[in-house]
Amino acid sequence: MSIDSGIVGGNEVNCHLSEEIGNDMISKMMGKKFENVKFKRKGKVVTLASINSSVKICNIRIVVDPHILFHRLCIEKQLDDDLKAFFKFELSPFPILLFTGESMRKGTKSSLYTSFSPITEDVKPEGSQYVVVDGGHLLHKIVWRQQVTFGAIADRYVQYLKNKYGQDIAVIFDGFPDDDKKSTKNCERLRRAAYFSLDVMFHEETVLQYTKEKLLANECNKKRFIELLKKALQKANICVKQAVEDADLTIVNTAISVAPQYDYVRVVGEDIDLLVLLTALASTHSNVFFPKVWKRENAR
Repeated sequence: MSIDSGIVGGNEVNCHLSEEIGNDMISKMMGKKFENVKFKRKGKVVTLASINSSVKICNIRIVVDPHILFHRLCIEKQLDDDLKAFFKFELSPFPILLFTGESMRKGTKSSLYTSFSPITEDVKPEGSQYVVVDGGHLLHKIVWRQQVTFGAIADRYVQYLKNKYGQDIAVIFDGFPDDDKKSTKNCERLRRAAYFSLDVMFHEETVLQYTKEKLLANECNKKRFIELLKKALQKANICVKQAVEDADLTIVNTAISVAPQYDYVRVVGEDIDLLVLLTALASTHSNVFFPKVWKRENAR
């Protein structure tokens, strides 16, 4: 595994055995004439670069270094027509507009907000109201104080929700599938893991010893805390759901399902995907609103 990028290689990656492989190749050369020395491709050292920077040619994976490829093209180029011939091929092992060397590029989804016209009139909710909260958004709304128990932290989330939204609330969390390599959020979670944190075993009476950012950077810790928080919310009679993977569609469907029973339904979150899904699926529900969340100081 690369400590820098977090990329994990498969069984074919053997760069950690490069010394043994080199010694084996040297032993096979001993006693032979130089012209008779041949090396098989399967005897090469395979690095982590083969995960993202390789192409498959005749069922053989070949690692492509874009810098070396560029230098070779510069040497081979004699005329402008040669350059045109080179550019008929995709000179990259992966679509560079979509991917970096480690993962998918980060999209600027927030720019989609400019494509929607906000409601100019002041909307004041009257009558019955229901609020659907994105659980991922909720996790960032409370500042974790040091030297307090996890149970006390969960209680502060409960108090925050009741003070801000009342009793008719649903909180929807993302799911964490066992096979996370096929998860739609895997690249985003890898990108967000700016901190390294060990697995921490904790329960309601455990005293917090880490910052929130460092603790939740570990997915196992995040799953464990969400389970603890779900129990605290359910104990307070707050509806809690957890999607299989991404929660956006579950959030929108929950809002649509309760819309006929309430005068006003509010979806609380920051993800522009929520607004896109509401536009597509809830266009006929005039009582479902998505207020833009302004980044303010978290609750202390």
